Amino acid sequence: MAHYLALLQDAYLIAPLERFSQLTHRRRAAPPKLVMLNNALLSVMHPEGPPDPQHEPSRFGLWVGNACLAFANNQGQRVTYWREEPLEIDAVFQGSWGDWAIEIKTGGFHSYDLKGLLEFCRRNTKFRPLVITAPGDESIARRSGLLAISWKQLLVYGPPQP
Repeated sequence: MAHYLALLQDAYLIAPLERFSQLTHRRRAAPPKLVMLNNALLSVMHPEGPPDPQHEPSRFGLWVGNACLAFANNQGQRVTYWREEPLEIDAVFQGSWGDWAIEIKTGGFHSYDLKGLLEFCRRNTKFRPLVITAPGDESIARRSGLLAISWKQLLVYGPPQP
């Protein structure tokens, strides 16, 4: 299996994301999170093509999340993920964009859904929290005092400049 994953990675079709940790042994012990580097590959793998956000919100959320992570990776950012049960965040970006802790929310959400993001940033103070939302939902994160942009803005402009 590892050989096939390496072939897909060498062909720039997938990117295995390692777990974010300051400790090397914790990064290597965790399984990678796989990201398809082109959402067209996700579309052709599903018999119905791209998801309809109204009828398949869960699959649409996964599709948008993959697009955001693939975009960051394709732009040369180091992309990892963080999980310490029961808390997690979708991604950690490091590179020319700066150091970002990322939570992606494509459906309605509440401030308590952002506890993983807040805890990660409390433990890792060099990272700025950023919530990537559906267009129009940015105010939900902003009410919690967090920076937010829509996924459409991210995919065109990248994260906000400091």
